[in-house]
Amino acid sequence: MKILLRIFWQGLLLGLMVQPSKMGEVLCSGTACYTLHFGRHSWMEAQRKCEDNGGNLMTVKSQEEASLAWQLLDKVPKEGAGTDVKVRLWIGLHREMGKCYQQHQPLKGFSWVKGGEDTKYSNWEREPLGTCTSKRCVTLQRAPSSLQELAWVDSHCSSSAVGMSGYLCKFSFQGMCRPLVLAGPGVARYTTPFGIATASLVAVPLGSTAEVACGPQREEVPNDFLMCKPQSNSNTSEWSSPGPFCASSTLGCSYSNGGCEHECLDLGRGLFQCACHAGYQLAADRLSCVFVDYCSSSPCQGQCLPRPGSFKCLCPQGYMLADNGLHCVDVNECSASQSPCGQICVNTMGSFTCLCKPGYKPASPDSQECQDIDECARGMPCEQLCVNTHGSFFCSCYPGYQQEGINSSSCLDVDECLEEPCEHMCINQLGSYQCSCRPGWTLADNEISCISDVIGRAPFLPTHGEKELRRPANIHPSSETPTLLPQSSIQAELEGSQDFTTHPSVLSTPLGVENQAGDMIDHDSGSSKQLLYYILGGIAILLLLALALSLLTYRKMKAKKSNKKSTSAADNYSWVPDQGETRA
Repeated sequence: MKILLRIFWQGLLLGLMVQPSKMGEVLCSGTACYTLHFGRHSWMEAQRKCEDNGGNLMTVKSQEEASLAWQLLDKVPKEGAGTDVKVRLWIGLHREMGKCYQQHQPLKGFSWVKGGEDTKYSNWEREPLGTCTSKRCVTLQRAPSSLQELAWVDSHCSSSAVGMSGYLCKFSFQGMCRPLVLAGPGVARYTTPFGIATASLVAVPLGSTAEVACGPQREEVPNDFLMCKPQSNSNTSEWSSPGPFCASSTLGCSYSNGGCEHECLDLGRGLFQCACHAGYQLAADRLSCVFVDYCSSSPCQGQCLPRPGSFKCLCPQGYMLADNGLHCVDVNECSASQSPCGQICVNTMGSFTCLCKPGYKPASPDSQECQDIDECARGMPCEQLCVNTHGSFFCSCYPGYQQEGINSSSCLDVDECLEEPCEHMCINQLGSYQCSCRPGWTLADNEISCISDVIGRAPFLPTHGEKELRRPANIHPSSETPTLLPQSSIQAELEGSQDFTTHPSVLSTPLGVENQAGDMIDHDSGSSKQLLYYILGGIAILLLLALALSLLTYRKMKAKKSNKKSTSAADNYSWVPDQGETRA
């Protein structure tokens, strides 16, 4: 079975690998190997040769990769590539035709082979050519400012006959094996999957094979086929046979510490055994030492980090280690001296949640701060006026209205007439009111007070302690002069009949005409006629008599009302006919 397995792996390698190259150097680091090849090729030919072996032209995306490229070139014998020889090495940086120069980008519009992502690292010796009409490719050349640094130079993608030309390839792997450790004199030679055979590798890529030759005569170890393979139970890679190789019973631990990584224990009679320091254990090759996996039993509630001779437990974000150092407990972020939230902080298992008070909302979907909500801008919550406040709002009404209740959004009309704001009458309206006056009165300019109409009234002028009827100030007839009646005549008339309409002298005697006794009409009749003349001068006789009758009737009614009330100065005046009219 072992022989069949060896034949299978040999056949697999022969189908995948090309013959080892005699013109190349290799350097492995991390999970990638880099190779250097010389020969005058175009950029496309160099890329095709790298692809044939499972790789691509080398990327130089960091200072570390740039250092590896220099180390590869430094391994070349100096007589073949001295410091005075110009070296041009293709790398996987190019710019296709039609793509233009971009000055402000690190790669200047170039891109890595196979669409690799753009990087910030660059090391241009000079600005690339700004043409867009041809394809441009990049080579590594010794920088004029430093003999130990390779700078980037763009050029045509064809081959060049100037100096030493070549190219750099990069091969990536899923894992690496440690170099074989020999317990006695011998040598191990490795053949990589990309076709280079070498004995000097600090890391051997997955899929490589090894040949071991022991003793001073370099005798090959019989029936041993070694291959770097992945381990099924871990993410590591190990050799198919653990060794030890080339152990010498005569030399024991005296030769290279018996091949042991830590300690070599001499058991006598040419026998020895390897041992490891505290916290380590022997690996499968019985020579090297690895950490003791204290985490294999899962002692931690969270993540277990192995350490030499021990382990350390780690907790995810939002948790912290308990006092026993194994379990994780929740961290109450809301109990910190400074809350992570702008308003309300709610602790959750392993995290926290920020909430906002009523009337507020998060400033942004992922924000922990809150901002005020303008309720007045969201529709119209109030019937009339809405006033926004921090975290809330309130309603108000227009002048002439009041809220229906406390914190109500509705408004009711205010009946201003209940407070009697007008001198005469008040008419309530929605949100306001209007004043009006009784007949014979006019509303003043302030729209509240009332002014008596002048038309239809005879003002009085007091003279010599008595009161008399006063004609309008702007009418002064030349034919008549008003005469005051004696106080005794006025009083006598008030005690007698008050019906002025029964005096024939008033009704039948024209103005300014003498009566039957040859005398002029008395003072009272003349005053009445004069008043009618002043008011209605020029009006026809019939209309004048009708107005006089109406005036006498009005004064009679007023006199009756005045008798019911307390006596005033105006009550001393009345229309009384003289004796001549009575006899007549």
